[in-house]
Amino acid sequence: MAIPSQAQALMQGMLKKPLYVVLRTPVDLSRINELLPAHLEWAVQCEKRGELFASGPFVQEGAAPGAGGGMSIFRADSVAEVERILSGDPFIQQGVYAADIKKWMLMEGGVTVTFRFSDQSYLLR
Repeated sequence: MAIPSQAQALMQGMLKKPLYVVLRTPVDLSRINELLPAHLEWAVQCEKRGELFASGPFVQEGAAPGAGGGMSIFRADSVAEVERILSGDPFIQQGVYAADIKKWMLMEGGVTVTFRFSDQSYLLR
């Protein structure tokens, strides 16, 4: 399917950053509270290594965070690399969630950061 020339022109300057989205679906939530600290430690380490771009649970009215699954976005070169990274996640290891990996192209969006020099604080929007 050919992309219209007007769309091609609009996309020319866009970021086009390849990332990998992991959609987590619940399998057995019976151990979620027990494994949550280890999962969070694993996620923080992924973040510190520069592998984890963003992550968090889906939130549903009247349900605990994560009861409906979650999503993580990774910086990686391949699905195999994401699988290797996920193999260290206690939630995946212990069958709390199943993971579906999708290659994704970041095109549009933005992050706004405000730094306040007077009190050395910042605001992320």
